[in-house]
Amino acid sequence: MFSRAHTVKDVLGGIIKNYLLRVPSIRSISENSRNFPGGGETTLYQLELDYRKIDCGMSYVVKTRSGAFFIVDGGYFTDGEEDRLYHFLKERSDGDIHIAGWFFSHAHQDHVGNFINFVKKYCKVVQIDRLYYNIQKIDFSIITGDWKSCDEATAREFFLVIRKYIPEVPVTILKTGQKFSVGELKFEVLFTHHDLESLPASFNDHSTVLMMKVGKQKILWLGDIGTKGSQALMRMPKKKLACDIVQVAHHGYNGGTLELYSALGARVALWPTPENRMESNESSDVNNYILKQSRVKEHIVSGMGTAEMKFPYVYKTANQFKKQFE
Repeated sequence: MFSRAHTVKDVLGGIIKNYLLRVPSIRSISENSRNFPGGGETTLYQLELDYRKIDCGMSYVVKTRSGAFFIVDGGYFTDGEEDRLYHFLKERSDGDIHIAGWFFSHAHQDHVGNFINFVKKYCKVVQIDRLYYNIQKIDFSIITGDWKSCDEATAREFFLVIRKYIPEVPVTILKTGQKFSVGELKFEVLFTHHDLESLPASFNDHSTVLMMKVGKQKILWLGDIGTKGSQALMRMPKKKLACDIVQVAHHGYNGGTLELYSALGARVALWPTPENRMESNESSDVNNYILKQSRVKEHIVSGMGTAEMKFPYVYKTANQFKKQFE
């Protein structure tokens, strides 16, 4: 059933290439070779997005044992992205699509844009139980142009779409320290923008940070957290930050700090980024640490194809679907 994936050394350079020469590649799998709906397993998908016109974007789907989904962000408003997400979920559903929860780390276009288009087109044929976020206050009165013109305009459209298309869906405004569950998934909010206090910070630093626990394994969702957010996270006990899998902040650009990553102890890194951008950013101090000096032993890059991880996760057993976009 499985064939070896193209090795990372064939497509990436420098540090990534040299490091992954020592690590078995992710197994490759055709989407047409599996009976997707099934049931009984917790499965995490890191989705490949269409990065041909945008060099960022982040979308994760967790299929719970009941068959319902939990989504993290969703990606940019690239043409057709909403259709790809719908069909991805439909192929893995027994009947109608049931989204038990949808979490948004922050309101940048490459994180909430696809949600906007998805809801406009598919709200009548999917079930969404609850939305989770904590987005900072934005002065929408000064915004001009359509909703795709800037991040602030997209954030305004995000709230308008919720009110117009899915007003019946409850919203949880997350708070630091809050815990909640979606099926077998256990969550704790480690950080919201309120923890920045009076510090000046970037839009990215307003990301909400979630720890997700599946059984005994922990996955840390950092969103696009930056320096100020990292400093706030470092004020908490290190045992609260310890995780098995980490989503690399801000697509591996100028995201989390070296001090933050050194406190995590993660063995798997999820990179929501196109592979060519990995090359151009691999030499930064933080990325050099993650790739060469940290405890991370497996790197999974969304630009190389959608990856499937079954829980409890065994290192280096992720399946990678055939790359869609060249």
